[in-house]
Amino acid sequence: MYANAEELFRSSFLPSHDHSHHLRVWNIAKQLLLELADTGHALSSSLVEGVLIACFFHDLGMVQSTRVDHGLLGKDLCQSWFSEGGRKAPPSMDRILYAIEMHDRKEARYYSDPESADSPGIIGILAVADDLEAMGVIGIYRYAEIYLQRGISLEELGKRILLNASQRFSNLTSSGKFPHMIQIYREQYDELIHFFTQYNLQVEQIEQAEKAEEGQLGVINYIRIRSMEKKVRPEELSSLAEKEGKDVMLREFFRRLRKELQNARS
Repeated sequence: MYANAEELFRSSFLPSHDHSHHLRVWNIAKQLLLELADTGHALSSSLVEGVLIACFFHDLGMVQSTRVDHGLLGKDLCQSWFSEGGRKAPPSMDRILYAIEMHDRKEARYYSDPESADSPGIIGILAVADDLEAMGVIGIYRYAEIYLQRGISLEELGKRILLNASQRFSNLTSSGKFPHMIQIYREQYDELIHFFTQYNLQVEQIEQAEKAEEGQLGVINYIRIRSMEKKVRPEELSSLAEKEGKDVMLREFFRRLRKELQNARS
């Protein structure tokens, strides 16, 4: 499945949501499954298999479109992978497809899982893992790339991200699930909120936001120009920023981003 995701994204430059994103979400999902097991939940093979498949298909629809309804496209790609490859669909296929399609619908994710009344099930685990991966420096890059890809202006970007991120974390905490993992990621959430709060203040003070090369706004512009326009992968931005002698904050941000991306693969 990882190879399938990697192959699909060869023709689409979207590092924030490509095959590496799917692997990071699966690695987080494994930790969520372990927390469930540690708190006395019985983990069926069907649940683990379903989460694995859903993790590696949930954002594949972004190969075709970055619209908010990309989950439906991912669902179609998952069905095709099984049917065209002659693979036997798992017993939980309906719940897997439901999770892929609905994982990004804020109003439906945590409480509409038909699998179980006392477990988050496939959609719940996928949604939580996806939300946790959106925190910290990786989350800052992820949000910036996808929101800019959707045509959101620099002036609106920080406001929209703060609203979405706070919704995500509120959903996490109110669900009452995975308190240990949520506590681990709280610091990364706070970092993301601080970054875009400062970003918004900077945008308000600068007349030509697109020309800023310092601070949080400079970080976003560097992602916009070097990553999105010039097709430089995020893990390569650090050495490029060093070579170009960019602002200290930019160099430190991209050094941390490279390190976090490397750590997330292990």
